[in-house]
Amino acid sequence: MEQRNLLECTIDLAQPYAELTATISAVLSAIPSAEDRLSVLHALSDAITSTLLAVEDEIGGGVADDLRDEQ
Repeated sequence: MEQRNLLECTIDLAQPYAELTATISAVLSAIPSAEDRLSVLHALSDAITSTLLAVEDEIGGGVADDLRDEQ
């Protein structure tokens, strides 16, 4: 048998920023190791950046162009 810790969340899409921030905070508070929390945050940052670049490409410019110019 495998033991798992689960967190179930209901996200109010009328307030996505606040809801997602609260969810991330709840997940991070359940991770005792600072190194593991940092790893989760880096992985989220990478996923958000990739998605941001794709959405910016879809709508034609903006932050995605600025990020590419920096590289």
